[in-house]
Amino acid sequence: MPPVAPAASFPGPDALGRNVVVDPGAATPPGFEGARRLVIDDDVLAHPAATVAVLRARWLRRRRTVIELAVDNDAARAPESTDAPPYALSRDHAFHREALHFLTWANSYDLRGGTPRWWHGVLAERRTAASRSDTADVLLPDGRHAFVDGGPRGPLSVPLPTEATTGKPPELVHRESISLGRLTVQGAMLPSEELATDQLAAVSHGFGPARVIAPAGSGKTRVLTARLRHLLRDRGVEPELVTALAYNTRAAEEMRERTRDLHASIRTLHSLALRICSLDERRQVIDEREVRRILDRLVRTARIPNQDPFQAYLDALGEVRLALRDPAEVEAERGDIDGFAEVFDRYRRLLAEERLLDFDEQIYRAIELLLQRPELRTTVQRWGTHLLVDEFQDLTPAFLLLVRLVAGPSLQVFAVGDDDQTIYSYAGATPEHLTTFDRWFPGATHHALEVNYRCPPAVVDGAVRLLGHNRQRVPKTIRSHLATATGEVAS
Repeated sequence: MPPVAPAASFPGPDALGRNVVVDPGAATPPGFEGARRLVIDDDVLAHPAATVAVLRARWLRRRRTVIELAVDNDAARAPESTDAPPYALSRDHAFHREALHFLTWANSYDLRGGTPRWWHGVLAERRTAASRSDTADVLLPDGRHAFVDGGPRGPLSVPLPTEATTGKPPELVHRESISLGRLTVQGAMLPSEELATDQLAAVSHGFGPARVIAPAGSGKTRVLTARLRHLLRDRGVEPELVTALAYNTRAAEEMRERTRDLHASIRTLHSLALRICSLDERRQVIDEREVRRILDRLVRTARIPNQDPFQAYLDALGEVRLALRDPAEVEAERGDIDGFAEVFDRYRRLLAEERLLDFDEQIYRAIELLLQRPELRTTVQRWGTHLLVDEFQDLTPAFLLLVRLVAGPSLQVFAVGDDDQTIYSYAGATPEHLTTFDRWFPGATHHALEVNYRCPPAVVDGAVRLLGHNRQRVPKTIRSHLATATGEVAS
């Protein structure tokens, strides 16, 4: 018989907001009176998006839910994949059934059959040195009692009740740690670095997705590196579960320089994509000169003096693979790339046959693998359990889709950017990725950095007036550090 949950821990403290999964038609168990009841049946399994949205909101807020599982659990957790080309998918494409299964079980007791089982506690006993506790979920090797948390990883909004014997609350170990075979006790919640008030609010963000609007000169890189340090050092999140993404190699190196002591995973988007591609097979990365040589084999175009015969095709390849546009539409719209739709397919086949990757193909191929290979996606999503993303406003549709696939069903993304500084719109980047952040990462918390540390008040004031003419932007307050120091505030 499978191990059962100790009677003392069911349904667990209110602060943990645990759910319960019951059989079809089962009565509401004690401790869940008044809780919302959701039914997962064949219709929900076929069209899970709406139920996923409800479950995600309740998971983030730790609202107790009774989940009536009216389908076979093996069918509910069956791997998902798609062979559709990435350019045919929307930026908010998601494997909703995968998210449904995750949110059903992430923070839920299994009461099917009438006996409560807290599987995270069971796994802790099987994979670690923890043993059964009479007052919590597990007893740690040093004798402390602990609950294994299945909610979003971060500080609880309500503290756990104290134990009668010790006068202290039990410890908290997260299911993410248990999945690694560890008993990492959740650490202190306050950042260890000295930060300005607005920076501190962002760095100490509790849990779930976050959007940080960071105008020029507001300390964006400091916030990112401080957040990285906060997760790894102050909260004890395992390094294997955290990845920070910089937009280019210079920014990545600056972040590494500031966090040398952390040994953190800091990558560019292309570096992450190449690592994903390497899980499938090793390919040689080629430069633009080699790309042109390949195109010369595929494209028959007139050689006109002082004109580049391949630049239009290079641009079109970028539009498909970064802006995720249909090759046929790109060809029809441009008018200077005859046969491009066919060339696109032939070009990619040739890359695959010769085991090559060009710069943009790293991104496109990584997305393709994540869409087609569920087992590979699971591996990659562990790297991105906690994902920090720099310059979010410059993500192209392909970059955004890549980030969302890597972040997986939990979508614990800490995104920093400024919608007023989008400079890669030619490749499909748009302020919309920040202004409608909740569309891509539901339930996000919004933070704003408001102090400019580079410019005097007159410059900041002029910039604020100029940027105010942008049609698509997040309303923001920007103050000069000098104005704040003297009592004068830039509007």
